[in-house]
Amino acid sequence: MGNNYRFRDVRGGAGGVNIGDGNISAGRDYQDNRSWHITVQSLGRDLELLTTAIEELRLTSGERQQAAHALHGARGAAAAGDQAGVGGHVRRFTEVLKDAGALAGAGSSLIDALTRIGRWLGPVGAAVLALL
Repeated sequence: MGNNYRFRDVRGGAGGVNIGDGNISAGRDYQDNRSWHITVQSLGRDLELLTTAIEELRLTSGERQQAAHALHGARGAAAAGDQAGVGGHVRRFTEVLKDAGALAGAGSSLIDALTRIGRWLGPVGAAVLALL
């Protein structure tokens, strides 16, 4: 066995530790590339997925309009390269769904898209991830 070990999805040995499926190394040099696996194109696809998903959720017309407005702002911020702006708009979108009680009935594709975006946003996305 030596210095190598594995416990569920935590692997380590020879001074390094890898946690989960992401690209993290702790020990010697620190490296975390998990949050950068999303591209601008996949961010756009996730925002589009969220846009179509709100049509299937049980929302009032006012809630649906607020959610659509937040996603429109997120797309604009993404086009401008404003990561913090994307985070603010996606957080607002998530708050609208949570306040409406729609997150509980949302499908996994919507939750997965929000999770990917939240992880991509890094510290800015913590507010989004906390709402899920």
